[in-house]
Amino acid sequence: MKKLTNRQKQAIATKLRITQVATELFKLNGFDSVKIQDICQAAEISIGAFYHHFKSKAEIINTAYEQVDILVLDRLETKDLDLNLDKLLFLLGEGAIVMEELGWVFVSEIYKNLLSIESKYSTKPDRYIALEVRSIIEDSLKSGELNSSISSFDLTMIIMRISRGTIFDWCLHEGSYDLKSRMEFELNLLLSNFKTQKHIKHN
Repeated sequence: MKKLTNRQKQAIATKLRITQVATELFKLNGFDSVKIQDICQAAEISIGAFYHHFKSKAEIINTAYEQVDILVLDRLETKDLDLNLDKLLFLLGEGAIVMEELGWVFVSEIYKNLLSIESKYSTKPDRYIALEVRSIIEDSLKSGELNSSISSFDLTMIIMRISRGTIFDWCLHEGSYDLKSRMEFELNLLLSNFKTQKHIKHN
């Protein structure tokens, strides 16, 4: 993914802010009772600005995961990490940080919405983050950091399931623990089964 411009970063930040404000209103008053005008007033934006980012109220929740992915991938672009597995840990760790920044109440609404829509972006193999994770794993296999006892596709899908499950558990516990630390611990636990002896000795 190409590095984001400041203008693009600002647009994504604004979109996430609108999403956060709207979700709070949905939780307080119910989705059907909240008007777009209410969202605009709470977010301190014009109705025109709202429609610049969203086509409808429903799209607010539907696109949240994708916007988070774009921000996380952009953060990865700014890091200079030598080992592929360090890139993987950073990527998932940053994802956890963004979720913590959004808060468990908001993230719970995202997960709740994912169960009720047909297009489930978070589970798609071609999701931005999933593609990047698979690319990193393939590089790890080529560099000898991981052994070839599992395919890059299967390991990617396992990592994505663990990531979703950990975030969901964090929501169930109302954000009571450090999500980034838990995510990194569980990812390291998984990867320890596939690290080569050479790489284990260096860690």
